[in-house]
Amino acid sequence: MHLEWNLHLLRVVIDDGLPERHVGDVFSWGISFWADVELIRAVERTKAAVPLADSSYRVNAEVIYISHDPHQAACILDFGIKAISELGGIPEIPLPPGCQEGDYVTGEVRLDLPLCTAVHPHNLDQRWRINRVSADLTNFMYHPGDISEARYQDVPGTDSVRAGSYVLHCSDLNP
Repeated sequence: MHLEWNLHLLRVVIDDGLPERHVGDVFSWGISFWADVELIRAVERTKAAVPLADSSYRVNAEVIYISHDPHQAACILDFGIKAISELGGIPEIPLPPGCQEGDYVTGEVRLDLPLCTAVHPHNLDQRWRINRVSADLTNFMYHPGDISEARYQDVPGTDSVRAGSYVLHCSDLNP
């Protein structure tokens, strides 16, 4: 599928216990995703991810897990890699109403490296090699939320420049 994936990493996740990351590092970690809008049912039953900006992708994915625990709701999608969404209760997971395991969905998602994930029956750990680290130096103070002013700087590692977040450009080392 992709030779390189762009994974968002918040500084607060590093401060809470995830190690600093550097170009050339190889590590194993699960991926989470979030969507600004609810995903929709897909007619196409294929797995695909097309890169957009930063760590965003347009995906066509199989729903491989849905938790119905009202205190720890989660869903896992497979679009070439597996990723979990766990934004809170069942109404907050970004699946269309009535969606079931085995269904396919499509939409835009953003990929993140979380500190931890909900308990579920799937192994989401994947091996990654960091090819490049981009520090997000965007100043949102004057234009909050204006991504047209986004400013990134390539750095050797997350400890090189203090930023609110980073994009790790990683090779998927999984067979």
